[in-house]
Amino acid sequence: MAQKFDYPETETQLREILDKLYQHSKEVHDSGGRPAFKGLIEIMSAEATIITAIHNIKSNHGSETPGVDSKTMQKDYLQKPFSWVVKDIQSAFKHFEAQEIRRKYIDKPGKSEKRPLGIPTIRDRIVQECMRIVLEPILEAQFFYHSYGFRPMRDAAMALQRINYLTFQTGYHWIVEGDISKCFDCIDHNILLKRLYHMGIKDRRVLQIIKAMLKAGVMGECKVNEEGTPQGGLISPLLANAYLDMMDEWITGQWEQKRTRYQYAQQGKRLYSLRKTALTPGFLVRYADDFVIITDTRAHAESWKNRLQMFLQTKMKLTLSTEKTLITDVRRKYIKFLGYEFKQVPGKAQKGYVARSIPDRGRLKRKVDSIAENIKKIPRDYSREQLIAEINRINSQIRGVIQYYQCCTWVNVSMKKYSRRLQFMAKSRLKQYKGKWIPANQTQNLPRIHQQHKQKIPSVKYRDIYVGFTALTFCNWEKTFPKNKNETPYSEIGRQIYFKRTKKKRINARLDEMYSMHTARIVTNGSWGKLNNFEFIMNRAYALNRDKLKCRVCGGWLISGIPLAHRVNPNLPLNKVNRVDNLVSLHKHCFDTVNNPYADISEFDAKAQKKIQGFREKLVASHTCNK
Repeated sequence: MAQKFDYPETETQLREILDKLYQHSKEVHDSGGRPAFKGLIEIMSAEATIITAIHNIKSNHGSETPGVDSKTMQKDYLQKPFSWVVKDIQSAFKHFEAQEIRRKYIDKPGKSEKRPLGIPTIRDRIVQECMRIVLEPILEAQFFYHSYGFRPMRDAAMALQRINYLTFQTGYHWIVEGDISKCFDCIDHNILLKRLYHMGIKDRRVLQIIKAMLKAGVMGECKVNEEGTPQGGLISPLLANAYLDMMDEWITGQWEQKRTRYQYAQQGKRLYSLRKTALTPGFLVRYADDFVIITDTRAHAESWKNRLQMFLQTKMKLTLSTEKTLITDVRRKYIKFLGYEFKQVPGKAQKGYVARSIPDRGRLKRKVDSIAENIKKIPRDYSREQLIAEINRINSQIRGVIQYYQCCTWVNVSMKKYSRRLQFMAKSRLKQYKGKWIPANQTQNLPRIHQQHKQKIPSVKYRDIYVGFTALTFCNWEKTFPKNKNETPYSEIGRQIYFKRTKKKRINARLDEMYSMHTARIVTNGSWGKLNNFEFIMNRAYALNRDKLKCRVCGGWLISGIPLAHRVNPNLPLNKVNRVDNLVSLHKHCFDTVNNPYADISEFDAKAQKKIQGFREKLVASHTCNK
C-alpha cells in the first residue's frame, strides 16, 4: 500500500517528514521489499519546501547564472513579493512545462575535450530542488552502501579508504578500473523512469515532471532531448545515482550481497562460506560514474569486465569503454581513481602488502600550475589591503589542495616536490612590497596551521603583523575512517554522528513558525513595502534562529508574541538590505523604541540603553550616507 504523509507547514515539519520518508523506505528495503509513496507533489510544492529550496539555491555560487529566459534568483525571485514567488512555483508544479536549457561547455582537467553543462532557468531549478529535497531520502535509503558520489555526508576520501580496507583485509590485488562511455549523456529515459517507479516513486505526477525535465530541449541544438540527464541540473546527480544503482545491484548481487539460503549473522562469515563456492569474488566501490571492482585473479577480473559489459549493453543501454576500462595488478602498478593514485607495496601486514596512495601526479601538477599563475598575476601596484586579500585568496587555494589530498598516505612526499617552487615564486612577487622570509609561527594569518611550523615563508608586514603565503608542505596524512552506516541527514542519530565526526556547527531549522501569523497578516492586508520581499520573509526567520529566540536589545525571550525584524541599515541596496547580517530580532516595544529617536529609554537597563543608542546611531549614519 502506498504511503502518504502530511503537508508540511514549517521547515521543522518538513524535516520530520523527510526523516519519516527515509525511515519507512529503509525499513521496507532492509526487509527485502520496495517502498511505495504517493502524494509527493503536495510535499514538494509546500511553502516550507519552496523556501528551503530557494535558500539552498541562493547559497550556491551559480545561483545568479541565468538560463535561456535571462532571469536571475536575486532580481526575479528574492526581490519579488513572498506570496507571488510561492504561487509561481506552485503553479509550475500544477502545469509543468520545462523550458529549454542553455548549454555551456567547460574544460575537462588534463583533456582536450570539453564537458557539456546544461543550465536550466531559475524557475526550473527551484522546481528541481523541491523535488530533490523530497526524493533524496526515499532513494538514499535504498542506494548501495559503498557508492559515495553526490550523496550527503559522503566524499571521495571515503571511497579511497574503502579500496584500502578491502585490499588490505582480503589480499585481493586485481582491480577493474571501470569507465562508462559518456555515461550521463546516454541514460535511457524510459529505463530511468521505470527504475524510479520500482524504487517507490508511485506518484505519476512526479514521474511526468521528471520526464518533461529530461526531455527539455537545448537552446540552439535540439527541441527535444531524447536521452541523457543534463549535467548542471540540480536533480541530475540524484537521477544518475538511481540509474547506476541498477549496476550496483547487479554487481553486488553476484558476490557482496549474494542471497544465501542460510541467514548469516555476520558478513565476514557469509563471505568466508562464499569463497568455497565457484562464484567469482568481487567488491564494488563507486563514486558517480567512476568505479572499481576488486577481485583475486586476473581471470576473474577479465570475467567481471566481460559480464559487466554485456549487462550494461542489454539492461541499461550503456557502453563500457574497452580501451579505458583497465585491469591492473596494484602490487605492480598504480590505479587512478578520483584524483588519487593507489598501489600496494610490501609491508608488515597479514597479507604481506600495505596501501600507498598519492595525489594523481598529473592533476596535482595542473593545480599547482594554476596557483603559480595566480601568484604571477598579482599586480605590482596593489594597495596593502588588496595585497593581503590576494594572499588570503591564494592561501585558500593551497589549503584546498591540501585538504583534498591529505587522505593520501604519501601526501607530504608529493607536496614537497612543488612547495619550494611556489614559495620562491611568492617571494619574488613580494619583492616590490618589501617581503621577507618570516618563520610561519610568527605570522598572524592561518594561526591554526602556521603556529605548528617554524619553516620560513614569504611574508609582508601589514600594520603591526606579518601575513605570509602558506606552504604546500604544511600537511600531514589524515586517517579517513570508514563510512558509518548510521550516519545520515535523515535521522537524529545520523545527524549527531555527522556533527561529531566533522566538528561542524549544527544547522537548525528556520523558526518560520514564529512568523507565520505575521506573514499571513501582511499578505492579507496587501501592505507590502518595497523591502518586505521574499528574501526578507525568508531571512528574518534565519536571523531569529541566529539570535537564539532572544531580543537583541533587552535579551528577553521572543516566545510570548510575534517578534519583529529590524534592519540595521535600511538604506543598503535591495540585494543587500535583507541579508541575515543586516537583520536583528526585537520585541515590538524595543523595535518601536529603536526606530523612534525621541522615545524615552530610561526604563531600560544600562546595557539595553547602550544597544538602543548603537542601533539609532547606525540608522542616523545610514540616512546621512543616503543623502
